[in-house]
Amino acid sequence: MINKLLIGIVLVVVVALIGFFISTLDMPEPLDDDEVEEYVNIAEEWIRENAKTFTERGGSQLEHIRTVELEEGVYEIAFEFEAAFAGYGPVDEDEMAAQVITPHTVVVIVEDGEVVSVITDEEYDEMEGREVEAVEEIDEDMVTIDVYFVTVEDGMEGVSAVTREFPVPQDIKVYALNELLEGPTSEEEAEGYSTAIDEETTLNSLSIEEGVAYADFSAELDASGSATVMMIRDQIERTLLQFETVDEVVISIEGETEEILQP
Repeated sequence: MINKLLIGIVLVVVVALIGFFISTLDMPEPLDDDEVEEYVNIAEEWIRENAKTFTERGGSQLEHIRTVELEEGVYEIAFEFEAAFAGYGPVDEDEMAAQVITPHTVVVIVEDGEVVSVITDEEYDEMEGREVEAVEEIDEDMVTIDVYFVTVEDGMEGVSAVTREFPVPQDIKVYALNELLEGPTSEEEAEGYSTAIDEETTLNSLSIEEGVAYADFSAELDASGSATVMMIRDQIERTLLQFETVDEVVISIEGETEEILQP
């Protein structure tokens, strides 16, 4: 009788241990708290400095409400805030903004420490500076863009386009610049393409305001020499000017536009 009781107890314990082990298999990996905190701070700083709905419409009470890891190194970070004036984006000179406390939710995508998308209330693209509905609709699963690299023809340097095709991103302009910074592929180099941009250069931020693209890069972009500087500017400007919403490009390095890329 005692033996049967002991066997029963052992079986119960074994079943419990097996159930616990199986349950742990389904548990997601915990988020890296230090990385999450860093990315939340990056997203919050971008909102406070660049989101026009927040900065120009009396934003306050900015509060982090959730963070979701979409994939390794990519986080969706959501905030809530209140604005003293209704509407989105910068206040136009002829706009009579209603002074009404308006709640907003803003979702920021941070990828590898870089802000790549900022959408308020699923309606306003803070990086593009326009309503989400106004963004070019792309029906295909893949999109083709041009990236401009340096070529030499008849002994003269110039820039020419190569096409890149990849899944439609949330911000196609950011992806285009990142493709540019990656430089030509080995196949493209064999065809004579090169780049005047230092391979260590990274994109700090990109925003579009009233047709002007403001592109800020890391210090590695800076260079001297008239030919090199001209090639760098042409590569960046022509890569951005292919988009209908961009009429002008302003290049900065670590926030500075003066004394950079001098001949």
